[in-house]
Amino acid sequence: MELRLELMPPALDKAKVDHLAKLAAQIDGGYMWADWSEVVAEFNREAGTALEYRDFQGIYGGVDHDSWVLMVLGQQHQRRLPDITRDELVEMARRVMANEGEEHEVSFWLDMLELHTGDPQLSDLIYWPGNYFGDGDSSRVLTPEQVVDIALARAASASSGQ
Repeated sequence: MELRLELMPPALDKAKVDHLAKLAAQIDGGYMWADWSEVVAEFNREAGTALEYRDFQGIYGGVDHDSWVLMVLGQQHQRRLPDITRDELVEMARRVMANEGEEHEVSFWLDMLELHTGDPQLSDLIYWPGNYFGDGDSSRVLTPEQVVDIALARAASASSGQ
């Protein structure tokens, strides 16, 4: 299924991403006693963010700087769509579960799923269902349809106070 543009990670200027990744790499792991305020301010100005020095620490340990920048910039394009369909949610879940696309794209869809289902533990449901259900059984395999239905049901239950 093809997703509408609002549900796709944004197309970003490669030169801008490269420049921001270089700035992020300079700050990441930088000595705390050094004055990074100008570099952080430049990053924030160019990226349209309000990050702090500590937000850059440990990036390299988890993801490369280019992917991190793409994820940060992608968050700015995430909006709750009032007319999102179950089929669209299922398609995003399918793409996340199949790890279809670049790291920042999968991250974008996972964030969009959390935003639209209202379930902040959605990643546990997909990757560690034993944690999600509290039974330790992470060997179970759920379908994208099950993931969406379970997340929507849990969020509805939580909002109704049950």
